[in-house]
Amino acid sequence: MTVTEAIRSRRAIKGYDRDFVMPEADLRRLFELTALSPSSFNLQHWRFAAVTDPAVKEALCEAAWNQRHIRDASLVVVVAGDPSAPDRAADYWHAAPADVRDKLVPMIQAFYQDAGFRRDEAIRSGALASMTLMLAAQEMGYATCPMIGFDHARLAEIVALPEGWVPIMLITVGRGNRPPHPRSGQMRLHELVFRDRFGGPSLFAAEAAEPRP
Repeated sequence: MTVTEAIRSRRAIKGYDRDFVMPEADLRRLFELTALSPSSFNLQHWRFAAVTDPAVKEALCEAAWNQRHIRDASLVVVVAGDPSAPDRAADYWHAAPADVRDKLVPMIQAFYQDAGFRRDEAIRSGALASMTLMLAAQEMGYATCPMIGFDHARLAEIVALPEGWVPIMLITVGRGNRPPHPRSGQMRLHELVFRDRFGGPSLFAAEAAEPRP
């Protein structure tokens, strides 16, 4: 499967084979690929709880207002972000030449002084990793569904989220057994992409005159 095929075929799937168990080798491959995601200054803010225990999945299901695909999927990934990652910048650059490391580490720590900015960056990095995970799963033949509908405090309690970490999303992963609904309506490119500046002409302005599919 090509990247284009994975992007076009990936959908949010909410029906899973409850009896299917992901092999350990597939779990490892999925997270090895996910860990290659980009992050600002290579800080890798993302952290994951890979939930396969039926009791923990049941608790997460209840915390997410009983969305049953959490219970049915082979794997539920709790994606979190660690805003304190800049404090450990030296760890993330340990393989770099000493002169590069000595220059970058103080720069990173000076850049991330604001707590809100740190939190935002943790979420950005976690979101990038989440998309990598879903596309990797698609290429491996697995269905996924990203979710943000859950009680944050309850989720933090269930998975023992460290203090200060940000819960970003849940992603169900498994063998899908229900086709997705038809796409409800994609925005057209002329509504999304502007030439040079927002609010100016669209890069695809000619499309505006065409009838909506």
